[in-house]
Amino acid sequence: MANHNIQLTALAGVILSLTAVWLQWNLHRHVSRLEDKLKDGRLSADQVAQRVRWLQLAPVVCTLLGASLLFGTVLRAIQA
Repeated sequence: MANHNIQLTALAGVILSLTAVWLQWNLHRHVSRLEDKLKDGRLSADQVAQRVRWLQLAPVVCTLLGASLLFGTVLRAIQA
């Protein structure tokens, strides 16, 4: 059972890390869509700024969480 939990934790870490890569890779696409919505008047400048901050923060958070899960998995595997 412990081995199964270690594998699931490692899988979650890998998924979060890959999500971070995807978010960072598509950041420019998301930002340009937001800028288009700003030009069309569908979003205010404050809304765009808030969403851009979130889009820039999300990959960092996912990377740190994924790395933490992977590091924790390695430590648990060593202790087991």
